[in-house]
Amino acid sequence: MTDRATHSLAFDHFELDDEQRREALFTLANGVISWRACSPEACAVPRPEGHYPGLYRAGWYDDAARQVNGTTTHIAALVNLPDPFGLTFSLNEQPWFELAEDTLRSYHQHVDMQRGVLTRRLSLLLGGTPVELVETRFVSLANAQLAVLRWELHAQTPLTGLRVRATLDNSRGNYLIERDRDYEGRRLRSHRWEHLPDGRAGVVATLEDPSRKVAVAVQTVAPCQWQGQVVDDRLVQEGTVEWPEQGPLVLEKRVIVQVDDEFHGLSSSMAALPDAPYAALLTAHQQAWQDTWEYGRIRVADPAVDHPLQFAGWHIQQTVSPLSIGRDLGFPARGWQEGYFGQVFWDELFAFPLFATHRPELASSLLDYRHTRLPAARRRAARLGYGGAMFPWRSAHDGEEQTQPFQYYPLSGHWVPDPTHLQRHIGSAVAYDAWTLYLATGDEQQLAGKIGDLIIEVARYWASVARYDESRQRYVIEGVIGPDEYHNAYPHAEQPGLDNNAYTNLMAVWTLCRALDVLQRLPTVLREDLVERLALRPDEASHWEHVSRNMFLPFTADGVLDQFEGFDRLQPAPDEWKREDNPRLDWMLEAQGDHCDHYQVSKQADTLMLFYLLSQDQLQALFDRLRYPFDSDIARRTMDYHLGHVFHESSLSKTVCAGALAHTDSDASWTYYQHCLRTDLDAKSDSGVREGVHLAAMSGALDVMQRHYLGVCPAVEGLRVFPAPPPGLGDVSLAVQFHGQWVDVTRVDEVITVHLRALSTQAITLIHALGTEQLEPGSSVNLIG
Repeated sequence: MTDRATHSLAFDHFELDDEQRREALFTLANGVISWRACSPEACAVPRPEGHYPGLYRAGWYDDAARQVNGTTTHIAALVNLPDPFGLTFSLNEQPWFELAEDTLRSYHQHVDMQRGVLTRRLSLLLGGTPVELVETRFVSLANAQLAVLRWELHAQTPLTGLRVRATLDNSRGNYLIERDRDYEGRRLRSHRWEHLPDGRAGVVATLEDPSRKVAVAVQTVAPCQWQGQVVDDRLVQEGTVEWPEQGPLVLEKRVIVQVDDEFHGLSSSMAALPDAPYAALLTAHQQAWQDTWEYGRIRVADPAVDHPLQFAGWHIQQTVSPLSIGRDLGFPARGWQEGYFGQVFWDELFAFPLFATHRPELASSLLDYRHTRLPAARRRAARLGYGGAMFPWRSAHDGEEQTQPFQYYPLSGHWVPDPTHLQRHIGSAVAYDAWTLYLATGDEQQLAGKIGDLIIEVARYWASVARYDESRQRYVIEGVIGPDEYHNAYPHAEQPGLDNNAYTNLMAVWTLCRALDVLQRLPTVLREDLVERLALRPDEASHWEHVSRNMFLPFTADGVLDQFEGFDRLQPAPDEWKREDNPRLDWMLEAQGDHCDHYQVSKQADTLMLFYLLSQDQLQALFDRLRYPFDSDIARRTMDYHLGHVFHESSLSKTVCAGALAHTDSDASWTYYQHCLRTDLDAKSDSGVREGVHLAAMSGALDVMQRHYLGVCPAVEGLRVFPAPPPGLGDVSLAVQFHGQWVDVTRVDEVITVHLRALSTQAITLIHALGTEQLEPGSSVNLIG
């Protein structure tokens, strides 16, 4: 792999064993369509070895019944759509072209992140003639339904007798992840096919629910007449091409994807195939990407840091784009791919500080996804006898819990119950996102609307689920699971769930405080409307106040904030468990008849999340409110304690540690940061990256740079800039939106300059280590950092 420029990623050799990881790394998307970078000649084969064709429509899930471990389940999974990209050729009746290491003279594949274009160049011998194949593909950021593939075949002399095969395949299904096979499989049923001699073709397929339809239309442009037939849910079209007298032979595939209400008949879908010149389609797409990159790009002078940040920014922006707005889409953990079934967890928590300050309209759209599911969250809470809204840990189309009932453990071959739906802290993540958008925009209308709705309903949930313990004279939250996920129950307990997870309890307090802030900050008319709409009782705010001042937190005997009540009484973990050549710890222990629940181990940062999300001042205010001792010494000892137990078996863990340590141990923070930057880029071929990139780790890396290292944080009082750059950082530049104004922040030679652009319509309040001041349009402030 080579990083030729910070806006490009390239591979200069073909490696079949690494293809599925590269397909995920090079996935192209536009916020609506997602296309794995499987080679077209592999797509032309019914079951290509080492490859995995994948085409997905964002948010298009299927929850048809599956039998898993003897249980009927209905788990929503993103659907792998009919694959329209199969393309190959044959010269003089030779075998159809398939990419293999022994047939290549040279190979180069690279993505231009600036343009959103993936290119592949192959040199090979075809019938003894040197041929160069140049492949270009993009998923249009100018047309939500369009994807384009183009081949140019260059030869020194025209080739005669060249046949071309194009396929449209609805036989594939969802089969990428072996351990999820029982939940997945075939999801689509072909309803209608059409194919014409001019290369146009299409298929309409339905889910088990026949009202749910997808149409995939394709036009294969080539100098030939096509003949085709459908066999085993697969259309194969073939034709003999005429090699042009001058220039390369050009083959193109233009694809339109339409689902549900977008679909108005297959003829309409095929009519939507664009007839504009390829150059015009590409130019419109590139212009849209150029516009996208203008929104507050973060740049770092050191290419070793800048390159993975650009790669992260590219993937995030093609997962959620302006085309996503109004389509009821969340932020999937692994992008719009089959990893985690394409479901939505808490990962937007790490992206929201970026969206809110760079593209607030996209942050607002993501919040719409949660707000649309607020009625379902209320019903979920009510079913358990609670008030407010209880959001699901794993979400898809309808707001119900999508955590699978069993996980397959490959070392033992056992199905193991999965109780991680008890991660109720997801509600605080939704509230955090909502408040983050308000701080960045200052939008009182949104605060009185969906932002206030979400924060208050989550606060209501925490206020109802917290039980007052007379013996402690404090509130407790019982039977939950924290971010760690390796601890699901107490040793030998019959029921899952843990008591008083520190992260859960403190973020519940934080949420209750923000609900009080919502009511305090709104003008009278807006507040009264909110109170009436949510039917807030007069005694609710006083109850929130009481709970938020009397929540229980678990501490060890020496005053360290523990992960949950009883964590310090578990067995210590042997050092050899941390060896890198060990399998995943929970799989390893289960295969030995043991369980992580028995030990002081953490899959990923749990309590440390508090230090990632909240500043020292914010934490101090919460601990003071609760009348618990807290200072820099307790904070440092708490972090050291948990760092000693975390195994970093989540892609997100080192990102969290980098942010948590930024203000207290810059060297350690920088070490963690350099590791997290290349989570996917340096992953092994058989790693989970093949299922989709890790968007939370990518978002977190950008968030750490902006919010921790440069210290740029919107607050109620104004824009806070409290930098904590590590020694190896170097120069950085970024731009953020604060209350509708663009602010440029640069670090050059250890001086940070904050500049309010001259075209700004109003001054902003800037808060920094030396005090508070008004920054007028066109003016700057220099800070040491």
